[in-house]
Amino acid sequence: MGLAIGLGIDVGGTNTDAVLIDLAEKKILSFAKAPTTKDDLTRGIRDVLKRLDRIYFPRINLISLSTTLATNSIVEGVRRKVCGILIGYGPEDYPSALKEEVAHVSGGHTVQGEEKEPLDLDRAKTILEATRERVEAYAVCGYFSVRNPDHELQVKRLAREITGKPVVCGHEISLQLDAVKRATTALLNAHLIPIIHELLGSVKSVFHQENIHAPLMIVKGDGSLMDESVIQERPIETILSGPAASVIGAKYLLEQSGEVRNALVVDIGGTTTDIALLKDGLPFLNPEGATVGNWQTNVIAIDIRTIALGGDSEMRIDDEGRLKVGPKRIIPLAYLGYCYSKIHEELKRTDEDRTFSYARNQTDFWIRIGHRTEEGLDSLSERILAEVTDRPLSLFQLLRFTGQMPSDVLGRLFYLERRSLVQRGGVTPTDILHVTGIFQAWDREAAGRGIRLLCNQSRIELPALICALEEAMDRAMGTEILELLLSRSVQSSRLPDGCEFCNLFLEESFRRKTPKDGGIRFKITLQDKIIGIGAPAHAFLPTLAEKLGTQAVIPFYAGVANAVGAITSAIVIKEELFIKPFQEGFRLHSSSGVTFFDDLEEATEEGKRMVSETAFQKAKKAGADEVEIRLDEKEICATARGGESVFIEKRITAQAIGNPRMYLER
Repeated sequence: MGLAIGLGIDVGGTNTDAVLIDLAEKKILSFAKAPTTKDDLTRGIRDVLKRLDRIYFPRINLISLSTTLATNSIVEGVRRKVCGILIGYGPEDYPSALKEEVAHVSGGHTVQGEEKEPLDLDRAKTILEATRERVEAYAVCGYFSVRNPDHELQVKRLAREITGKPVVCGHEISLQLDAVKRATTALLNAHLIPIIHELLGSVKSVFHQENIHAPLMIVKGDGSLMDESVIQERPIETILSGPAASVIGAKYLLEQSGEVRNALVVDIGGTTTDIALLKDGLPFLNPEGATVGNWQTNVIAIDIRTIALGGDSEMRIDDEGRLKVGPKRIIPLAYLGYCYSKIHEELKRTDEDRTFSYARNQTDFWIRIGHRTEEGLDSLSERILAEVTDRPLSLFQLLRFTGQMPSDVLGRLFYLERRSLVQRGGVTPTDILHVTGIFQAWDREAAGRGIRLLCNQSRIELPALICALEEAMDRAMGTEILELLLSRSVQSSRLPDGCEFCNLFLEESFRRKTPKDGGIRFKITLQDKIIGIGAPAHAFLPTLAEKLGTQAVIPFYAGVANAVGAITSAIVIKEELFIKPFQEGFRLHSSSGVTFFDDLEEATEEGKRMVSETAFQKAKKAGADEVEIRLDEKEICATARGGESVFIEKRITAQAIGNPRMYLER
């Protein structure tokens, strides 16, 4: 059979990473990075494939992709034409922001799984016939459907018969008891279905053009894999896919190097830094469900803390002379100069011309991104957009070309930036790394010119600027690490903002100490090591680890760990049911309905059989090859007066684990 090669791709906010791995020998054969092209993600994927060793392409047996598409679509408020059919819900049982896409149907169940009200199928039929021509996907969510999904399943069957459009039920996404979160998650999932369909169709066309034929897996937010056909039904499960892949990649690289199984994983990307915990080699999951933007979902995902801080974060000096880093991501001058050499002339001219030496925007450039148009732009906005379509321009160049006041031009630029029509470039930590020689992938001269302008404007020397950057990065990441660790032992997951002692403690802990420093010294000591991944990890994490009293371990393939995680994870399916007492017998609640039994032992045996079979079949549908089933039983009892034990419920959980099925026909 030869080599069994896996292709892992991570589409991040800044870069698209790819690796080719010998899955049998667990050896990385080739790796590459390319800029992510947000207006068309497939261009970045095509670019990164060109940088891999193509000799291995004919032997690729498996492809796996992690993507920020679902997360970014939700955060950015992308909306498609969908309809949510809510059965037995009231207006207070779902977010008001979603009311325009919701239709109500009588029905629903009680917490015991009994019918609260008959299902109004005629009303459901009317809704479906009225919407089928304009709706791209449906969400069906019934009240207490996790205790009895019968009404949801009836409406789903009807929706498929009448519309032929994708339709997913709330209980198919989550079995958690929370009507609001379940409706929110189901509706957001409907919005993502056409978006993920388009992405996967485009991605598969890229692989077809490269003559790569293999099963395509997608990384879920819990770090496990799912076949692309299943993800097309439940794309909501890919939220936090990218950060999850980074944690799984760190886990894999740790295992290969024989490092510790307990660690803090810190992934520094271009746009954000993600922090997670590994305990006994496994990541913590967030039992409350993932929060994305302003939406609380019940999608189970790795418990990841994200801060808007990365290699491409904006650096600026505030009115009090303090360095601020982030939260906005901009294009590093080093990369802008690498792509457009003419910005050197403008940076040099700005440095020599003191006309606008007071301005804060001396190092900023703007360039159009993508080819999207927007109606309703005023003439000045259209003129600016036309000027920056093929080249980055500074504010001062735009002032000359338009003849307008700085405030007018800046106002339009900020609007175009918010609408994702233009992207700003300027000084970032990546530029500092180019000047110091730690990282030199692009144009060091452009980075140096921009940093010199920033130093002159703020009257700060370069060594002091580098020191301030280190302290700002250390404090932001260190504070998030402390809050994550404290959340495991105390109620609050946030350090109090108004606490003077807390602020003093943080200020002193992450400040660079010099022999002349006096006053109080604080010392933090972490039990676990910090595992750094992401391209800038080796530059920023050693000093942070020292201030936290631990060590930083930077694996050799840290720069592409996300792509490594995408291809080295497994398929994991969790299925759960529970048994409750009912009259003289017992009632078994599962994802397929409610069943009654006279005997608890009989109910338990049937429950174990049902949950094992359901988990097994879902794992096979998800693309697993050989499947292992792990069963767990948990019985809950209460003590009545007199010491008598009273049975409350029994939960039976099956976990199906398997490696992805690979393409072996040659």
